[in-house]
Amino acid sequence: MMHSRPIAMLLFAFFWTLAIWAIWQLLRREKSIIPLIIAISMAFTLPIGFKQNILLWNNAFIVYVPPIAIILTYLVICKKLGTDHNSKVLAVVAFILGLSGGLFLETTTILQIAIGIIIILNSHKHPRAYQISYLAGSVLSALIMFTNLSYFTSNASNYRRTSFALTDIWKMFSSFTHYWLLSFNLLVIFSICLAIILLSIRRKLNSYAKWIEIIMSLLFMIYFAFSKIYLSYFKPKKQFLFSGGLDTFNQLDTIASLSFILFLGFSIFVQFKKNKLMYLYYLLAGISFAPVLVVMTPISCRPEFIPYVFLYLIAGNFVLSTFEIYNLKFFIPIIILLIIGIAGNYQVKMYQNYFANLERVKQPDFLDGAGPLKTHVPHRDYVFYNDDLLQQDGTYWRNYLDRHDNEN
Repeated sequence: MMHSRPIAMLLFAFFWTLAIWAIWQLLRREKSIIPLIIAISMAFTLPIGFKQNILLWNNAFIVYVPPIAIILTYLVICKKLGTDHNSKVLAVVAFILGLSGGLFLETTTILQIAIGIIIILNSHKHPRAYQISYLAGSVLSALIMFTNLSYFTSNASNYRRTSFALTDIWKMFSSFTHYWLLSFNLLVIFSICLAIILLSIRRKLNSYAKWIEIIMSLLFMIYFAFSKIYLSYFKPKKQFLFSGGLDTFNQLDTIASLSFILFLGFSIFVQFKKNKLMYLYYLLAGISFAPVLVVMTPISCRPEFIPYVFLYLIAGNFVLSTFEIYNLKFFIPIIILLIIGIAGNYQVKMYQNYFANLERVKQPDFLDGAGPLKTHVPHRDYVFYNDDLLQQDGTYWRNYLDRHDNEN
């Protein structure tokens, strides 16, 4: 991707489109545009950490988006076909999905095996060939991944420091990890809570369950709104290694986040008793988050992106059910115009950043290595590392400009 712009554009467009298509298909129930709107919205509603680290940075994009797109594609196959198909072609396709999806990231390598086992165990009849071949491909990808010599090479640095001590895990979880899992994802939290309130009002639920759903949703909305305001005074580091606020608040916010996770499980049981996919998303969010707990030296918020996708799917189902029950079709044109506006805003800012960057990197001192860049692009939040000037290398841009001039 670094050496061929057409290939980079093709891969970027293909895997983001595949991920959005898969989310759309997993949410799809009837002939409605709402699931597609929810799926497209994911790319434009990402918290700033995920936006900068995954949407706007090719290196992280290729590590995180393709594997989750491949996993979601397999889930679409399972949802659409179930145990009705047993073709050899489908078995080969599933094997390729399992093999390829596990070669990007350790978390998804483990996650795929878990998905393969869960799908097979959930088969009421004998598991089909494609389900077995997917698990086989996932196991093979794990063997390829974890037999790499780099996992057995001693490393004196703290780059790969892990710990299974509960005190270390709690400290990292409370001061950093849980923030990117929940607290910073205010849109997802509010979407879920507001949907729960509206669904509880309209649906025939046990009176105790109904009031628990409504009151707890209101309390979580109030708390996380307050948390967002408080945390806005504490800026994350350049790598989004957020250290939280005061230690007391870290502990409080962690307890609130864990309570919300339990409440979400309770709400899925109350509101979606017969929807197996909702239970699966909830379980997969936990499985994909578990490996992150033992990492004591996180280098960014990126690992939380995988569980975020499953939380987004859960939120999408809550929102979709609300639209169906209340017939809120009059909001659809407004939402479509809003998405178009946000997408256009992305394009304009990226365009302005691109040309502003081309002008600033032409400084002779910078290209000769005599000094760093002195100016930022106009929209720093649309650039990895918030456009940290030390991240720009004169030699790289000198070579880039030479190629750029030759192409023109």
